[in-house]
Amino acid sequence: MNAPQPVLFDFQPAQVARPVGQRVALEISAFGLAKGHCKAHQLDKKEDLLRTLRHMRDKIARYAVSTDQIHRRQLVLFPRLVDLRYNEGELVLKEPEEEHLRLFDGPEDTRGFDLKRRHAAYGKIVGGCLDELFPSGREAPDDLIHVTCSGYLAPSPVERMAAQREWYDTTVTHSYHMGCYGAFPAIKMAHGFLASAHWHDGAPRELVDIVHTELLSGHHNIEDDGIENIITMSLFADGFIRYSLGSDAHVRRRGRRGLRVLAAHEHLLPDSADDMTWVPASHQFQMTLSVMVPVVIKRHVRAFVVGLLRRAGIEFESERDGLVFAIHPGGPKIVEHVQGELGLRDEQVAISKQVFRENGNMSSATIPHILKGIVDEPDIAAGTRVVALGFGPGLTVTGLVMEKT
Repeated sequence: MNAPQPVLFDFQPAQVARPVGQRVALEISAFGLAKGHCKAHQLDKKEDLLRTLRHMRDKIARYAVSTDQIHRRQLVLFPRLVDLRYNEGELVLKEPEEEHLRLFDGPEDTRGFDLKRRHAAYGKIVGGCLDELFPSGREAPDDLIHVTCSGYLAPSPVERMAAQREWYDTTVTHSYHMGCYGAFPAIKMAHGFLASAHWHDGAPRELVDIVHTELLSGHHNIEDDGIENIITMSLFADGFIRYSLGSDAHVRRRGRRGLRVLAAHEHLLPDSADDMTWVPASHQFQMTLSVMVPVVIKRHVRAFVVGLLRRAGIEFESERDGLVFAIHPGGPKIVEHVQGELGLRDEQVAISKQVFRENGNMSSATIPHILKGIVDEPDIAAGTRVVALGFGPGLTVTGLVMEKT
């Protein structure tokens, strides 16, 4: 008896807030950093703020992810600009009316609410978003995997939703804190749930849902004007998406397109444990993002891809030109580094770059958005082999080989 072939399908993203243009987001970030710097150094005069603001704009222009690289980002916990004019040297900002959408306790607060309050906000925001991702009347899955690295509550919003929907036979499993590569272990877990039900006695399991709820805007820090913080606050965005893994037969009965999973692999890269970290602090999670990350990835990615494809019976050199790649854009240059190292054409990585331009880095939710683009793209024919690559703390590189159905 053969285990069922798993297929990823039905990718459904959700938008909680209207995306913010990167130019506006950078201007607001520069203003926030200037306020934080002035408060930390007890600079309370208007001319101090204006001088500091000019300095922060220069740092943003030098180190932040530019408007050429990212066009816009969804940032739920972020002040809205009333207009582009100045009010005596200050931006005219509007705080949300809803209390749970506020990150700071008034205009003079530069530290923001503590981690407990931010997680409470996460629960309310995600709880509302799940109504869009799982519309009323949707079939209850056999298993439901919740992926995030930005908000932890027990019971989680996903467990509360399952209980409210009376999905008593749905098992909720959490896959937390793996950062940008979080989709890959979740997909392997889902495959394992389907396979284990196939091989053991009991009710057969045909459908596993995976949902990503990434609220990275809940971890902004305007008291740190260091280069690392400027990069992360201009790079990361919020992302919410739900998709399913089902047996090949189950997906065929529904007449859906998807991606049949052929092989998976994961590898820890040597001497890189401190190059990327994501650690809870008192008020927000704090990231370490070394300049060595692209270098380490470039050094190892070719051997990893060759080995990954061999697991699916595919020789990289002879079949490279027919492959499509879903590469997690951990930063503005990651896709380009991988593309150059593997010798790929622009069209082979076009959707990876497009998702980054239009959304920024949504952590674990980014790869599912890229896979949705590949499934929806009519110029990518059925039978095309797709290679997905993700990178995250560890430093971990992980991948999937799939075939578009």
